[in-house]
Amino acid sequence: MTGTPAPQPATPPVSFGARPAPTLGMRTARRGMALVRMVFLVGFTGFLGAAVIATVFAAVVIAINGRLP
Repeated sequence: MTGTPAPQPATPPVSFGARPAPTLGMRTARRGMALVRMVFLVGFTGFLGAAVIATVFAAVVIAINGRLP
């Protein structure tokens, strides 16, 4: 299979033009939501890390003392 004999366009031409570019407000809103999502994920990841560290620390204290202080 050698391909098509003539190059073909990726999509057929449309009569009403391309999709309009996003406005400044839409770009800002998308960046704002991405920032909120990033802050949430970083905070949640930090919370999970702190929970794991606290669990390991408590296990070490119990292993040494036999109980938590």
